[in-house]
Amino acid sequence: MPAKSLLFTGALPYTDPPGCGPCRTEVPITIRKNGRLYNFVLRDKISIEDPYLVLVKAGAFAISQGELYNGLPPERSVRDFLIKQNLVG
Repeated sequence: MPAKSLLFTGALPYTDPPGCGPCRTEVPITIRKNGRLYNFVLRDKISIEDPYLVLVKAGAFAISQGELYNGLPPERSVRDFLIKQNLVG
């Protein structure tokens, strides 16, 4: 469903077409290690933007914790695999 303003009270003329979106099952899990909680989401399908979303979230978390982020962007072979495969997206 497209986002709408909180001030808008009418009906939206546009809807998402059927089959739009990843349509995947997600299971959130939380693991405690060294006194910290790590949240993960297990998914049954992969979409093209997944590696980049993880990279952005990890960078934002490092900034919020005042830590240095030493992560690397996805390798070229990973990006090529995601582009060439029949993925949901």
